[in-house]
Parts: sequence; C-alpha cells; structure tokens
Amino acid sequence: MGYREKSNRPDPMNDPKVYIVILNYRQWQDTWECIGSLLKSSFQNYSVIIVDNDSQNNSFENIINQARTASIATTGYQLYSKEMLNGKIDFQNLPRLTFIQNDINAGFAGGNNIVLRLLAGLDAYVWLLNPDMVIREDTLAELVSFGVKQTTCCIIGAEVRTFSGNQELFFYGGGKVNFLSGTVRLIKNPGSAGRLDYISGGCLFTHAANFKTYGLLPEEYFLYWEETDWCFRAMQQGAALFVCPSAVCYDKISTVIGKGFLSDYYYSRNGLLFISKFRKWNVPIALLAMTIRWFKRILTGQWSRARGVWRGTIDFLKKRFNEAK
Repeated sequence: MGYREKSNRPDPMNDPKVYIVILNYRQWQDTWECIGSLLKSSFQNYSVIIVDNDSQNNSFENIINQARTASIATTGYQLYSKEMLNGKIDFQNLPRLTFIQNDINAGFAGGNNIVLRLLAGLDAYVWLLNPDMVIREDTLAELVSFGVKQTTCCIIGAEVRTFSGNQELFFYGGGKVNFLSGTVRLIKNPGSAGRLDYISGGCLFTHAANFKTYGLLPEEYFLYWEETDWCFRAMQQGAALFVCPSAVCYDKISTVIGKGFLSDYYYSRNGLLFISKFRKWNVPIALLAMTIRWFKRILTGQWSRARGVWRGTIDFLKKRFNEAK
C-alpha cells in the first residue's frame, strides 16, 4: 500500500467515497444537528449511515421525521432494521442518508460494527463521528485531502474544539495512555501529536480496509476504551496515527452519561482490561491506582462515583465484560 498523489484541488469526479457512521443513543436532537452540518459539506462524495442503538425514546422516528421534512429530496434516504442487512445493502449506490435500527443497545463498538463489518471490504474511507459533533463545511474535504496523501494503513484524527463558549481547543486528535494507572490523557498540544497512543473514536477517519486488516472494534468494552484498543493494536501491526491540522470539529461534550456511577464504572473496568491486554505485568500497579481513586472518591463524598470505581474493579477481576449496566 503506497502513497497516492493528489493535487490541491482534485477533480470531484475522482474523489474517493466516504462513509460517515454515526451512532445515536437517545440524543436525536444532537444527532440531527450533526447530520445537518454534514449536509453542508463542500466535499460531496459521501453517505451518512446512522445507527440507532435501541434508544427506546422514539429517536429513530424523530430523526427520520426530520429527514422527511428537510430539503433532501435530491439526496434521499433509506431505512433498514438490523435483520434487513445481511449483505443486502448496495453500498455503491447508497443515498445521502441511511438509517439502521439496532434491536439492542450493543455499546459503542457493537453498534458501529453493524456497519463496519459490511464496509470492511470496500475501497473507500470511513469516518466515525460522534452524534454531539458539529463540523465545518470544509472538515470532510480537509480529511480526505490529507488522507489520500498518506498510506492507507493510517488512522487520522482532527482538531476538536468546544462547541460553546470561546470554542477553545478541547483535544488534538486523541490521547496518551498511562500504563501504570489505567487512565488516558487527551493531547491538547499540537506539538505532542507525534506521541499519540490512540485517535478519538468521536472523530476517527481511516480507510475501510483497516477494519479488515486490524479487525473490528473490540466489543468486550461496551463503552470507553474501544478505539484506544483498536488504534493501539493497529499501531503494533504497523499503522500510523496522524492528526489533520486543518480539519476542525466542534464537540458539545455530551452529558448522556455524565460523571457518575456509569462513567467511573466503565472507565475503571475497561482501563484495567486494556492494561491486562497490552501491559499485563502492570495490572497489580493499576489495581493499586484504582484503590487510590476509589479512596479519593470516598474522601470527597462522591459516593456514586466511588461505587462505580469499586464495581468496575470487581467486574474486571470477575471478567464480566460486554454488558450494559
């Protein structure tokens, strides 16, 4: 897989295809605003695939109703249930919007993998995008222009800024893993981008073939750390991580889960799982770090979060993974 040459402004007829995958869970308003920003993209050779992860709050219907009333008559949309897939989707001729209803809440990896396993054999690009992201009109064009100049075996992130306020830099592409504490730190300095351990799954751009070469997203995590695992495993097999400096997304920093039991549960359990897979000799140190974190939560009166750290640690030790809490 070599390098591809591309001029500054290519012939649109030769633009590669991009499949944008958005996983919706109960926040259909944010998802529709994300879609709305995508529909204004200057780059046109793309299809958006929205998977509703069994929201059970009429999210699927609400988003479809928005699509019906929006001015997308020339682009169209299609509806699928999970059972209707089974290789029946003609990805070469998808309309602008495709909606897929999942029958369970399969977590971040499981929801995205419904589509990724079907895209993995295509000569195209995939952009995983969180539903609480809003993009600029040139973001997709910048990602494509940057991506085609690299080898196909690379994973690309963007500059992510806060949606509200002064739109300051939130993080630059992804983050670093602390292999002693089982935690991650977002990169906020562009000069540190060369030391990334992972690209954020909230804005991850790569060639579809990489989901065949490096496998699908690992589903045992359910929530948090999936893209960290996937990116780190890909790097071990020769993939490179890059950040496109001219691609900008705005993150609403969704509070669907917030800071409470669930966030601390999944973050703690899955941090330990990641360490056990890639630095298993560090697990005793990471367990000590979890104990310290639990104690700090207790001292500050954060009882729900303390319980999340404790249950996450216990479930790691009992090997309870890939399940909703």
